[in-house]
Amino acid sequence: MIETTETMTTRDGVELVATLWRPDGPGRFPVLLSRTPYGRAIAGPGFHLDVPRLVEAGYAVVAQDVRGTGDSGGVFRFLTGEAADGRDTVEWAARAPWSDGSVGMFGDSYLGITQLLAAQERPEGLKAIAPHVAPAGLYECVYQPGAVPNLNVILTVSLLVLATGELERRVRRGAAEPSDLDRFRAAIGLPDRLPETMQRLAERLPLSDQPLLADLVPFYAAWMDTPDPEAGLWQDGVIHYDRIDVPALVSTGWYDYFRDASIGHFQHLRGDSRLIVGPWTHFTHDRAIGGRDYGDLAGQDAIDWTGIHLDWFGRWLRGEPPAGRASVEYFVMGADEWRTASDWPLPGAQRVTYHLGADGTLGTAAVEPGTLDFAADPDRPVPTLGGAVMSFDAFGPLDQRPLDGRDDVLRFQSEPLADGVEVSGPVELVVLISSTAGGADVTGKLVDVHPDGRAELLTDGVTRVAGLSPGEVREVRVELGAIANLFRPGHRIRIDVAGSNFPRFARNPHKGVTTLHQPSYATIPTSS
Repeated sequence: MIETTETMTTRDGVELVATLWRPDGPGRFPVLLSRTPYGRAIAGPGFHLDVPRLVEAGYAVVAQDVRGTGDSGGVFRFLTGEAADGRDTVEWAARAPWSDGSVGMFGDSYLGITQLLAAQERPEGLKAIAPHVAPAGLYECVYQPGAVPNLNVILTVSLLVLATGELERRVRRGAAEPSDLDRFRAAIGLPDRLPETMQRLAERLPLSDQPLLADLVPFYAAWMDTPDPEAGLWQDGVIHYDRIDVPALVSTGWYDYFRDASIGHFQHLRGDSRLIVGPWTHFTHDRAIGGRDYGDLAGQDAIDWTGIHLDWFGRWLRGEPPAGRASVEYFVMGADEWRTASDWPLPGAQRVTYHLGADGTLGTAAVEPGTLDFAADPDRPVPTLGGAVMSFDAFGPLDQRPLDGRDDVLRFQSEPLADGVEVSGPVELVVLISSTAGGADVTGKLVDVHPDGRAELLTDGVTRVAGLSPGEVREVRVELGAIANLFRPGHRIRIDVAGSNFPRFARNPHKGVTTLHQPSYATIPTSS
């Protein structure tokens, strides 16, 4: 394998720098391209493929620092401009002397959405893409429905990745001292005070007031001050699916915070595209997460993640016979096994209504009218406990029992199941609420309660309601997101409702009492 540094110039005159790994020998090769703001090291963030194995299979692999990061010139603008730069880069790679003219793209997260943005420009030479855990757009990176800041993710990324990366870049270029980087790392609590520091910074108000980010990530304040999704700030990071005409191998994990966005990519593109969903988080792809072991076949190593991509790119860049895999492959937690399907949501899934009883019951039978109250206090929010969060330890299917006893969480629980219930698809919570305040957040969780009492979080969501008049009762829909889980016999299905889930979601500043009215329910897709 030969490693070289390659440069190209965009059409507006900015030089972008990349590392090339290619077979040691003459010839032209199909190109696998990844564009990253996180550093182009062979094992850097966003690279979950075995690069030497790709090269051994006869590919030239390119990792490029996007504009304003690493060794590339220009100013980093977080997704803004990535469509045009991606188009220029693909066409450069297709024309390179070591290229046979066929280009595929791969990578995780930011590296995933750069593929979709480039693909919509239809650059010459692009044959296929493979976005993993990719967001749906710039706005969706920052906000949840109802303009609730996705605080845990965006604050953590801004501090630990964007700000740190920019300061490291300045040190390399002589615009900052190594001691500046040491002081910044100490300020954010590295190495042993990070959770406490992140909690403190998440509690700062207004949300845009983060002195540690003001210089290093100047666009963070604008994000927090611009909740309107139609604002011009967000438009350059919008994906135009109707312009994408190459197949996509889309993949994600049930505990990835871009899970539903990734599934949405597949649903928009379909055709020859494929979807793979495993029991993974945004960063973790092993067999066990959050203290839960999903078995021998759960990890990406067990299913040969690089081999899956070699099959994919072999078909579209080399014309090799397709591997004959299903359009959709998804892992069912609880059953701890893989399933295949022709589409998602599953064509045969039945959406079952589970009513939330005023006595705390959850079932398919209609319930008597009634109301339940829960407090909404930004000074005492319900703490985040697991789920699709950016964390180094407290993520995934964590036991929710530490939250027992709180008077600001409503729990609705089924009787122990006589037969197993397999849930596969998007779960939605629909509640009628009123509030003593002018606005309210409604958070929901789907929980698998084991016979021993373990209350395992499966998926959650939030919606913000504004402009509530005194006495007004309003219907609120909370998308809890997609999941695939077998509730085994003896387990219980549970829905938790509250007014906060912090710091996963930013707090609503309104303080008051929220009342849940009947009929309120959850729609849960079940499959045989």
